[in-house]
Amino acid sequence: MSKTIKQAPAREVQRSQINFASYNPRKLSEDARKRLKANLKRIGLAGGIVWNEATGNLVSGHQRLSILDEIQRYDPETGKNDYPIRVEVLNLTEKEEKEQNIFMNSTTAQGEFDSDLLAQMLPDIDIDLAGLDSSDVSILMAESPTFDIVDYYQASSQGFSSIAQPLTEEERQARKEHVKEVRAQTAGKMEDEYYEGESYVTLSFQSYDNKLYFMEMLKQLLPEQGIAPSDRYIKGEPVHELIAG
Repeated sequence: MSKTIKQAPAREVQRSQINFASYNPRKLSEDARKRLKANLKRIGLAGGIVWNEATGNLVSGHQRLSILDEIQRYDPETGKNDYPIRVEVLNLTEKEEKEQNIFMNSTTAQGEFDSDLLAQMLPDIDIDLAGLDSSDVSILMAESPTFDIVDYYQASSQGFSSIAQPLTEEERQARKEHVKEVRAQTAGKMEDEYYEGESYVTLSFQSYDNKLYFMEMLKQLLPEQGIAPSDRYIKGEPVHELIAG
């Protein structure tokens, strides 16, 4: 006899019935918020807003709901411009609510991308509309053996139409010659964050192989620095100059 997985019922409630969970640890950068808002306007609200009826707190969907509030001009203090919204309803204890709040936002629990399959998809999509940015592509470079920094900088100028195509050594060298030019075109999209503090940053990779791949890439792009794959410390200024062009 097969067991049936229960499903949270969907219900339309007034926005004023929903409280943001004060403990919610999920943060969103300004750039990510802009992307999410644009996607909501373009596609609409896709994916459930999860609400705990027992406490009135939101379990999942804080960022989307806050953007909807902005669009609807809803004032949580006065209840002005209240609006109906469809939610998935749960009845949880406070402990269960907090556990699910974390679970529904956990990258560990929700899985990760298959780098090779994602690399194959890039020619068919707009990476901005898919919610990817340069850091996602950087991770992809480290994890996919068929994808490197030269592929990205050159392919980005071609709408990612050539990533999945195998390269000859001649083509790879030709791409390397274009790296600086393409980098200069994309440098304006990068955001710098300045602050008072320590003068170093730590990079972490998912495996030692990924770290070796990254170091070998830097060794090829910065031959004058004498970078060895086993190095634990490298000067940041040459890497900064490489990125900034």
